[in-house]
Amino acid sequence: MKRLFILLTLLACDKKESAVTFSPPVITTSVSSSGGPGGGGAVIGKAGERVKFDAAEIAVPPGKSSLHVQWSVPDGTAINDDAPFTVRWGSSDGLVAPPTDIKGHGKDVRGGFDVPIELMAGAAGGQLAGDVDLVVCDVESHSICVPIKRRLELTFASGKGNAKGTVTLPLPQAKPTKG
Repeated sequence: MKRLFILLTLLACDKKESAVTFSPPVITTSVSSSGGPGGGGAVIGKAGERVKFDAAEIAVPPGKSSLHVQWSVPDGTAINDDAPFTVRWGSSDGLVAPPTDIKGHGKDVRGGFDVPIELMAGAAGGQLAGDVDLVVCDVESHSICVPIKRRLELTFASGKGNAKGTVTLPLPQAKPTKG
């Protein structure tokens, strides 16, 4: 499956001689565009493993709401429109139902994606974890494409949150290596 994803990644790039470069994981934080709770998180990982993005506790109102996951994409880098994009939810706790997995292409998620959230009645909070796979490429020549694999871990707290919160997932830069 991993080989198929890499093959599809390379085929989705414009050039047949595309090189794949992996950026080392960076410890960073992101801030919610709404300035409220839940927008921050940390990206932590080691080379060769799926990098984990652990969002700070996100306040959600009782009943149905949604969370928008948006991207922080460095200058000179863009999401590959033709490469596969997936979110596979692996576990949930305290939610009425886990969201359905998302499959598509980069062009479908340029602005991010929405996650429906509904805490169980009387639950103080909940958790949701899943794997996000997409591809970023350099915008100049489209010759460097980087498959991105993130583990997204979200923690929710019942409270007076917005009906639609936002979390920003930072992506690495796709750039040629000097050598």
